[in-house]
Amino acid sequence: MKTISRLLLTLTVASVLDILTKAWAEQALTLYRPVPVVGDLFRFTLGYNTGVAFGLFAKGNAGPLIVTGIVIAGVTIWSLFALRNGELAPVAAWPMGLILGGAIGNFVDRLPDMRVTDFLDVGIGATRWFTFNLADTFIVLGVIILMLTVLAAKPTRRANNETG
Repeated sequence: MKTISRLLLTLTVASVLDILTKAWAEQALTLYRPVPVVGDLFRFTLGYNTGVAFGLFAKGNAGPLIVTGIVIAGVTIWSLFALRNGELAPVAAWPMGLILGGAIGNFVDRLPDMRVTDFLDVGIGATRWFTFNLADTFIVLGVIILMLTVLAAKPTRRANNETG
């Protein structure tokens, strides 16, 4: 499978899964009423986030957040292709698909009412992580995988010549 096909497949699956699970959460769950899945450790709790990750900038205008997200996604895609003379590194296709698919899922969710649907709730008792969604999960996983692949990549010949 070609690199761009991998990216598009991953991006599509991630964004569609995110959009479908958010629609399910809004239909099946009651706002702020936890539904245990694995006891108190993992539960579904419907909530909304008008900010970015972890509720940052929740009280501000979401318009600049949307524009900033579009710019960051565009610059990220451009830089990935530019760094390889117009080709995306094959190893970057899956994680970039996750990152962009998550970004698209949150972008589409934010458009109608300037908020994102969150429903995944992890913690013990009153000690809980911020409620999140699949898009957030895909973005974090994509970033981690991308960082690990960059760190694991062998140095290029040019880098070897500069150091030695």
